[in-house]
Amino acid sequence: MYDALMLMALLPVAILLIYMYYADRKSPEPLSQLFKAFFYGTLCIPLTLILIIPIELIGLCDSGDPTTIPQAISSSFWGAAIPEEGSKLLFLWLLLRKNKYFDERLDGIVYAVFVSLGFAAVENIMYLIDNYDSFVSVGIARGVLSVPVHFSCGVLMGYFYSLTRFGNKKNKAMNRLMILFAPIMLHGVYDTIAYSIDIISGGSILLVLFFFFFLIGFSVISLLVCYSRIVKLRKMDTEEPVVIEEVFMDKTNNYRPQPADCSNTQLPQELGTLLEDLSRNVHEVWAYERMKEGWSYGPQRNDIIKKHPCLIPYELLPESEKEYDRNTAIGTLKFIINSGYRIVKEEEEEEQQQESIGEEPCNEEPKEIDGRPCAEAEDAVEEEKADGPDKEA
Repeated sequence: MYDALMLMALLPVAILLIYMYYADRKSPEPLSQLFKAFFYGTLCIPLTLILIIPIELIGLCDSGDPTTIPQAISSSFWGAAIPEEGSKLLFLWLLLRKNKYFDERLDGIVYAVFVSLGFAAVENIMYLIDNYDSFVSVGIARGVLSVPVHFSCGVLMGYFYSLTRFGNKKNKAMNRLMILFAPIMLHGVYDTIAYSIDIISGGSILLVLFFFFFLIGFSVISLLVCYSRIVKLRKMDTEEPVVIEEVFMDKTNNYRPQPADCSNTQLPQELGTLLEDLSRNVHEVWAYERMKEGWSYGPQRNDIIKKHPCLIPYELLPESEKEYDRNTAIGTLKFIINSGYRIVKEEEEEEQQQESIGEEPCNEEPKEIDGRPCAEAEDAVEEEKADGPDKEA
Protein backbone atom coordinates (compact mmCIF):
# COMPACT_ATOMS: atom_id res chain seq x y z
CA MET A 1 0.00 0.00 0.00
CA TYR A 2 2.85 2.38 0.72
CA ASP A 3 4.05 1.94 -2.86
CA ALA A 4 0.67 3.11 -4.11
CA LEU A 5 0.74 6.00 -1.65
CA MET A 6 4.17 7.14 -2.85
CA LEU A 7 3.07 6.83 -6.47
CA MET A 8 -0.04 8.87 -5.76
CA ALA A 9 2.03 11.54 -4.01
CA LEU A 10 4.87 11.85 -6.51
CA LEU A 11 3.21 11.22 -9.89
CA PRO A 12 1.69 14.71 -10.29
CA VAL A 13 5.00 16.24 -9.21
CA ALA A 14 6.90 14.16 -11.76
CA ILE A 15 4.51 15.13 -14.58
CA LEU A 16 4.97 18.84 -13.92
CA LEU A 17 8.76 18.47 -13.59
CA ILE A 18 8.93 16.72 -16.96
CA TYR A 19 6.78 19.42 -18.53
CA MET A 20 9.04 22.17 -17.17
CA TYR A 21 12.17 20.41 -18.42
CA TYR A 22 10.54 19.98 -21.84
CA ALA A 23 9.58 23.66 -21.94
CA ASP A 24 13.29 24.49 -21.58
CA ARG A 25 14.41 21.88 -24.14
CA LYS A 26 16.14 24.35 -26.50
CA SER A 27 18.73 25.20 -23.86
CA PRO A 28 18.21 22.79 -20.97
CA GLU A 29 19.76 23.29 -17.56
CA PRO A 30 22.29 20.73 -16.26
CA LEU A 31 20.57 17.87 -14.49
CA SER A 32 22.90 18.34 -11.52
CA GLN A 33 21.54 21.86 -11.05
CA LEU A 34 17.93 20.70 -11.36
CA PHE A 35 18.44 17.95 -8.78
CA LYS A 36 20.04 20.53 -6.53
CA ALA A 37 17.03 22.84 -6.95
CA PHE A 38 14.62 20.00 -6.15
CA PHE A 39 16.66 19.06 -3.08
CA TYR A 40 16.62 22.67 -1.91
CA GLY A 41 12.84 22.54 -2.21
CA THR A 42 12.68 19.61 0.18
CA LEU A 43 14.73 21.61 2.69
CA CYS A 44 12.02 24.26 2.68
CA ILE A 45 9.79 21.95 4.73
CA PRO A 46 11.83 22.04 7.98
CA LEU A 47 12.53 25.75 7.53
CA THR A 48 8.80 26.43 7.13
CA LEU A 49 7.99 24.46 10.30
CA ILE A 50 10.58 26.53 12.19
CA LEU A 51 9.17 29.83 10.88
CA ILE A 52 5.62 28.90 11.87
CA ILE A 53 6.57 28.54 15.56
CA PRO A 54 7.07 32.30 16.27
CA ILE A 55 4.10 33.17 14.04
CA GLU A 56 1.83 31.02 16.21
CA LEU A 57 3.41 32.26 19.44
CA ILE A 58 2.58 35.90 18.66
CA GLY A 59 -0.96 34.91 17.70
CA LEU A 60 -0.96 35.65 13.96
CA CYS A 61 -2.58 32.26 13.31
CA ASP A 62 -3.86 29.25 15.24
CA SER A 63 -2.23 25.85 15.21
CA GLY A 64 -5.54 24.03 14.63
CA ASP A 65 -7.90 24.01 11.67
CA PRO A 66 -9.79 27.32 11.20
CA THR A 67 -13.48 27.40 12.05
CA THR A 68 -14.32 30.88 10.73
CA ILE A 69 -13.53 32.80 7.55
CA PRO A 70 -11.21 35.32 9.34
CA GLN A 71 -9.32 32.39 10.84
CA ALA A 72 -9.16 30.82 7.39
CA ILE A 73 -7.56 33.98 5.99
CA SER A 74 -4.98 34.26 8.78
CA SER A 75 -4.13 30.55 8.62
CA SER A 76 -3.86 30.65 4.83
CA PHE A 77 -1.48 33.59 4.73
CA TRP A 78 0.42 33.52 8.05
CA GLY A 79 0.30 29.76 8.58
CA ALA A 80 1.05 28.67 5.02
CA ALA A 81 1.63 31.15 2.19
CA ILE A 82 4.09 33.56 3.85
CA PRO A 83 6.44 31.05 5.54
CA GLU A 84 6.29 28.54 2.66
CA GLU A 85 6.90 31.00 -0.17
CA GLY A 86 9.47 32.85 1.93
CA SER A 87 11.39 29.60 2.45
CA LYS A 88 11.25 28.82 -1.26
CA LEU A 89 12.56 32.27 -2.17
CA LEU A 90 15.45 31.95 0.28
CA PHE A 91 16.60 28.66 -1.22
CA LEU A 92 16.03 29.94 -4.77
CA TRP A 93 18.28 32.90 -3.99
CA LEU A 94 20.95 30.60 -2.54
CA LEU A 95 20.79 28.54 -5.72
CA LEU A 96 20.92 31.38 -8.25
CA ARG A 97 22.94 34.17 -6.64
CA LYS A 98 26.25 33.00 -8.18
CA ASN A 99 24.97 30.40 -10.64
CA LYS A 100 26.71 30.64 -14.02
CA TYR A 101 23.97 28.52 -15.60
CA PHE A 102 21.33 31.17 -14.86
CA ASP A 103 21.90 32.86 -18.22
CA GLU A 104 18.41 33.01 -19.74
CA ARG A 105 15.11 34.49 -18.58
CA LEU A 106 13.26 31.16 -18.70
CA ASP A 107 15.88 29.65 -16.39
CA GLY A 108 14.43 31.62 -13.47
CA ILE A 109 11.08 29.88 -13.90
CA VAL A 110 12.72 26.47 -14.37
CA TYR A 111 14.72 26.67 -11.14
CA ALA A 112 11.87 28.20 -9.13
CA VAL A 113 9.47 25.47 -10.27
CA PHE A 114 11.92 22.71 -9.32
CA VAL A 115 12.36 24.27 -5.87
CA SER A 116 8.60 24.65 -5.44
CA LEU A 117 7.86 21.09 -6.57
CA GLY A 118 10.56 19.74 -4.26
CA PHE A 119 8.55 21.29 -1.44
CA ALA A 120 5.26 19.97 -2.90
CA ALA A 121 6.62 16.41 -3.14
CA VAL A 122 7.48 16.18 0.56
CA GLU A 123 4.30 17.99 1.61
CA ASN A 124 2.20 15.62 -0.50
CA ILE A 125 3.79 12.56 1.09
CA MET A 126 3.16 13.98 4.57
CA TYR A 127 -0.51 14.73 3.79
CA LEU A 128 -1.18 11.27 2.37
CA ILE A 129 0.48 9.54 5.32
CA ASP A 130 -1.65 11.63 7.72
CA ASN A 131 -4.74 10.59 5.73
CA TYR A 132 -3.67 7.03 5.09
CA ASP A 133 -7.20 5.59 5.27
CA SER A 134 -8.36 7.89 2.48
CA PHE A 135 -5.07 8.58 0.71
CA VAL A 136 -6.51 7.81 -2.74
CA SER A 137 -9.17 10.53 -2.64
CA VAL A 138 -6.83 12.97 -0.89
CA GLY A 139 -4.07 12.16 -3.36
CA ILE A 140 -6.34 12.81 -6.35
CA ALA A 141 -7.57 16.10 -4.89
CA ARG A 142 -4.06 17.31 -4.10
CA GLY A 143 -2.68 16.06 -7.44
CA VAL A 144 -5.31 17.99 -9.36
CA LEU A 145 -5.34 21.16 -7.22
CA SER A 146 -2.62 21.60 -4.58
CA VAL A 147 0.42 20.46 -6.59
CA PRO A 148 -0.48 22.60 -9.64
CA VAL A 149 -0.86 25.60 -7.30
CA HIS A 150 2.68 25.05 -6.02
CA PHE A 151 3.76 24.82 -9.65
CA SER A 152 2.00 28.13 -10.40
CA CYS A 153 3.62 29.80 -7.39
CA GLY A 154 7.01 28.66 -8.65
CA VAL A 155 6.30 30.05 -12.13
CA LEU A 156 5.32 33.47 -10.75
CA MET A 157 8.31 33.60 -8.41
CA GLY A 158 10.73 32.61 -11.18
CA TYR A 159 9.12 34.99 -13.68
CA PHE A 160 9.61 38.07 -11.54
CA TYR A 161 13.02 36.83 -10.37
CA SER A 162 14.16 36.75 -14.01
CA LEU A 163 12.66 40.16 -14.76
CA THR A 164 14.55 41.55 -11.77
CA ARG A 165 17.79 40.04 -13.06
CA PHE A 166 17.44 40.68 -16.78
CA GLY A 167 14.54 43.12 -17.16
CA ASN A 168 14.19 46.88 -17.43
CA LYS A 169 15.93 48.69 -14.59
CA LYS A 170 13.02 51.15 -14.30
CA ASN A 171 10.73 48.34 -13.13
CA LYS A 172 13.34 46.54 -11.04
CA ALA A 173 11.93 47.63 -7.66
CA MET A 174 8.40 46.52 -8.57
CA ASN A 175 9.61 43.21 -10.00
CA ARG A 176 11.65 42.56 -6.86
CA LEU A 177 8.55 43.15 -4.72
CA MET A 178 6.44 40.86 -6.91
CA ILE A 179 8.92 37.97 -6.55
CA LEU A 180 7.41 37.25 -3.15
CA PHE A 181 4.11 39.12 -3.24
CA ALA A 182 2.65 37.33 -6.31
CA PRO A 183 3.15 33.73 -5.09
CA ILE A 184 2.02 34.66 -1.56
CA MET A 185 -1.23 36.11 -2.90
CA LEU A 186 -1.88 33.12 -5.18
CA HIS A 187 -1.09 30.63 -2.43
CA GLY A 188 -3.02 32.53 0.25
CA VAL A 189 -6.18 33.00 -1.82
CA TYR A 190 -6.18 29.33 -2.85
CA ASP A 191 -5.83 28.12 0.75
CA THR A 192 -8.50 30.56 1.93
CA ILE A 193 -10.98 29.13 -0.57
CA ALA A 194 -10.03 25.56 0.37
CA TYR A 195 -10.45 26.26 4.09
CA SER A 196 -13.77 28.01 3.40
CA ILE A 197 -15.14 24.87 1.76
CA ASP A 198 -14.37 22.87 4.91
CA ILE A 199 -15.92 25.57 7.11
CA ILE A 200 -19.22 25.67 5.21
CA SER A 201 -19.31 21.95 4.40
CA GLY A 202 -22.05 21.45 6.99
CA GLY A 203 -24.24 24.16 5.42
CA SER A 204 -25.81 24.66 2.02
CA ILE A 205 -24.74 22.16 -0.62
CA LEU A 206 -25.08 24.83 -3.28
CA LEU A 207 -22.69 27.10 -1.42
CA VAL A 208 -20.20 24.25 -1.08
CA LEU A 209 -20.44 23.49 -4.80
CA PHE A 210 -19.99 27.17 -5.61
CA PHE A 211 -16.77 27.38 -3.62
CA PHE A 212 -15.57 24.05 -5.02
CA PHE A 213 -16.02 25.04 -8.65
CA PHE A 214 -14.67 28.49 -7.87
CA LEU A 215 -11.53 26.79 -6.52
CA ILE A 216 -11.18 24.69 -9.67
CA GLY A 217 -11.70 27.74 -11.88
CA PHE A 218 -9.16 29.71 -9.86
CA SER A 219 -6.59 26.93 -10.28
CA VAL A 220 -7.19 26.62 -14.02
CA ILE A 221 -6.90 30.37 -14.56
CA SER A 222 -3.70 30.40 -12.52
CA LEU A 223 -2.21 27.68 -14.71
CA LEU A 224 -3.18 29.53 -17.90
CA VAL A 225 -1.60 32.74 -16.63
CA CYS A 226 1.55 30.88 -15.70
CA TYR A 227 1.68 29.16 -19.08
CA SER A 228 1.53 32.57 -20.75
CA ARG A 229 4.46 33.73 -18.58
CA ILE A 230 6.50 30.71 -19.67
CA VAL A 231 5.74 31.39 -23.33
CA LYS A 232 6.56 35.07 -22.93
CA LEU A 233 10.01 34.51 -21.40
CA ARG A 234 10.83 31.79 -23.91
CA LYS A 235 9.97 34.18 -26.74
CA MET A 236 12.05 36.95 -25.18
CA ASP A 237 15.03 34.59 -24.89
CA THR A 238 14.70 33.79 -28.60
CA GLU A 239 14.23 37.34 -29.87
CA GLU A 240 16.44 39.21 -27.36
CA PRO A 241 19.08 36.83 -25.99
CA VAL A 242 20.67 37.84 -22.72
CA VAL A 243 24.18 39.27 -23.15
CA ILE A 244 26.41 37.23 -20.87
CA GLU A 245 28.84 40.05 -20.12
CA GLU A 246 25.95 42.02 -18.68
CA VAL A 247 25.04 39.15 -16.37
CA PHE A 248 28.38 38.20 -14.83
CA MET A 249 30.10 41.44 -13.83
CA ASP A 250 32.70 41.98 -11.19
CA LYS A 251 32.02 43.54 -7.81
CA THR A 252 32.30 47.08 -9.19
CA ASN A 253 29.64 46.22 -11.78
CA ASN A 254 31.63 47.83 -14.61
CA TYR A 255 33.61 44.98 -16.18
CA ARG A 256 34.36 45.45 -19.87
CA PRO A 257 36.69 43.12 -21.83
CA GLN A 258 39.93 44.83 -22.91
CA PRO A 259 41.90 42.62 -25.31
CA ALA A 260 45.42 43.76 -26.23
CA ASP A 261 45.50 46.11 -29.24
CA CYS A 262 47.46 44.23 -31.90
CA SER A 263 45.85 45.93 -34.90
CA ASN A 264 49.17 47.46 -36.05
CA THR A 265 51.18 44.27 -35.58
CA GLN A 266 52.17 42.55 -38.82
CA LEU A 267 52.90 38.85 -39.01
CA PRO A 268 56.09 37.88 -40.90
CA GLN A 269 55.44 35.94 -44.09
CA GLU A 270 57.53 33.01 -42.87
CA LEU A 271 54.86 32.33 -40.19
CA GLY A 272 52.29 31.36 -42.82
CA THR A 273 52.82 27.63 -42.30
CA LEU A 274 52.81 28.02 -38.53
CA LEU A 275 49.56 29.98 -38.72
CA GLU A 276 47.75 27.19 -40.53
CA ASP A 277 49.22 24.53 -38.20
CA LEU A 278 48.13 26.54 -35.17
CA SER A 279 44.62 26.98 -36.65
CA ARG A 280 44.39 23.23 -37.13
CA ASN A 281 45.49 22.64 -33.55
CA VAL A 282 42.89 25.11 -32.24
CA HIS A 283 40.23 22.98 -33.90
CA GLU A 284 41.79 19.74 -32.63
CA VAL A 285 41.85 20.98 -29.02
CA TRP A 286 38.23 22.15 -29.25
CA ALA A 287 37.08 18.85 -30.80
CA TYR A 288 39.02 16.81 -28.23
CA GLU A 289 37.41 18.64 -25.31
CA ARG A 290 33.95 18.31 -26.83
CA MET A 291 34.29 14.58 -27.40
CA LYS A 292 35.63 14.14 -23.87
CA GLU A 293 32.37 15.72 -22.66
CA GLY A 294 30.34 13.16 -24.63
CA TRP A 295 29.69 15.09 -27.86
CA SER A 296 29.74 13.40 -31.28
CA TYR A 297 29.18 14.33 -34.90
CA GLY A 298 25.70 15.22 -36.12
CA PRO A 299 24.48 17.06 -39.23
CA GLN A 300 22.83 19.69 -37.00
CA ARG A 301 23.78 21.02 -33.58
CA ASN A 302 21.67 19.61 -30.75
CA ASP A 303 22.68 20.53 -27.19
CA ILE A 304 20.31 18.00 -25.63
CA ILE A 305 21.77 14.88 -27.28
CA LYS A 306 25.22 16.53 -27.74
CA LYS A 307 25.55 16.51 -31.51
CA HIS A 308 27.71 19.01 -33.44
CA PRO A 309 28.35 19.31 -37.22
CA CYS A 310 31.94 20.58 -36.73
CA LEU A 311 33.27 17.44 -35.06
CA ILE A 312 35.11 16.48 -38.25
CA PRO A 313 38.75 16.78 -39.42
CA TYR A 314 40.00 20.34 -39.92
CA GLU A 315 40.43 19.81 -43.67
CA LEU A 316 36.70 19.02 -44.06
CA LEU A 317 35.49 22.10 -42.20
CA PRO A 318 33.64 24.84 -44.13
CA GLU A 319 35.86 27.81 -44.91
CA SER A 320 33.87 29.98 -42.50
CA GLU A 321 34.74 27.64 -39.60
CA LYS A 322 38.40 27.51 -40.65
CA GLU A 323 38.43 31.30 -40.69
CA TYR A 324 37.17 31.33 -37.11
CA ASP A 325 40.09 29.11 -36.04
CA ARG A 326 42.53 31.23 -38.08
CA ASN A 327 41.38 34.40 -36.39
CA THR A 328 42.07 32.80 -33.02
CA ALA A 329 45.53 31.74 -34.18
CA ILE A 330 46.29 35.16 -35.69
CA GLY A 331 45.29 36.88 -32.46
CA THR A 332 47.60 34.59 -30.48
CA LEU A 333 50.60 35.09 -32.79
CA LYS A 334 50.12 38.86 -32.93
CA PHE A 335 49.96 39.06 -29.15
CA ILE A 336 53.25 37.12 -28.83
CA ILE A 337 55.02 39.40 -31.31
CA ASN A 338 53.44 42.53 -29.84
CA SER A 339 54.77 41.48 -26.43
CA GLY A 340 58.37 41.65 -27.71
CA TYR A 341 59.02 37.99 -28.47
CA ARG A 342 60.39 36.51 -31.70
CA ILE A 343 59.15 33.25 -33.19
CA VAL A 344 62.09 31.42 -34.79
CA LYS A 345 62.24 27.79 -35.87
CA GLU A 346 64.83 25.75 -33.96
CA GLU A 347 66.94 24.85 -37.06
CA GLU A 348 67.03 28.46 -38.24
CA GLU A 349 68.09 29.63 -34.78
CA GLU A 350 71.06 27.20 -34.73
CA GLU A 351 72.19 28.35 -38.20
CA GLN A 352 72.05 31.98 -37.13
CA GLN A 353 74.13 31.21 -34.02
CA GLN A 354 76.81 29.41 -36.08
CA GLU A 355 77.04 32.25 -38.61
CA SER A 356 77.46 34.82 -35.86
CA ILE A 357 80.46 33.06 -34.22
CA GLY A 358 83.10 34.14 -36.80
CA GLU A 359 81.54 37.42 -37.75
CA GLU A 360 81.31 38.92 -34.32
CA PRO A 361 83.32 42.18 -34.40
CA CYS A 362 86.00 42.86 -31.79
CA ASN A 363 84.98 45.79 -29.67
CA GLU A 364 87.78 45.48 -27.11
CA GLU A 365 90.36 48.22 -26.55
CA PRO A 366 93.83 47.67 -28.18
CA LYS A 367 96.08 45.69 -25.87
CA GLU A 368 99.81 46.26 -25.22
CA ILE A 369 102.63 43.74 -25.27
CA ASP A 370 105.81 44.65 -23.38
CA GLY A 371 104.67 48.23 -23.20
CA ARG A 372 104.21 48.51 -27.00
CA PRO A 373 100.87 48.58 -28.91
CA CYS A 374 99.79 45.11 -29.91
CA ALA A 375 100.17 45.78 -33.65
CA GLU A 376 103.79 46.94 -33.17
CA ALA A 377 104.53 43.98 -30.92
CA GLU A 378 103.19 41.53 -33.50
CA ASP A 379 105.58 42.97 -36.17
CA ALA A 380 108.52 42.47 -33.80
CA VAL A 381 107.59 38.86 -33.27
CA GLU A 382 107.51 38.25 -37.00
CA GLU A 383 110.97 39.77 -37.41
CA GLU A 384 112.39 37.55 -34.64
CA LYS A 385 111.00 34.46 -36.37
CA ALA A 386 112.64 35.52 -39.64
CA ASP A 387 116.08 36.17 -38.05
CA GLY A 388 116.07 33.10 -35.87
CA PRO A 389 117.82 30.58 -38.21
CA ASP A 390 120.65 33.05 -39.10
CA LYS A 391 121.52 33.66 -35.45
CA GLU A 392 121.84 29.96 -34.79
CA ALA A 393 124.22 29.53 -37.74
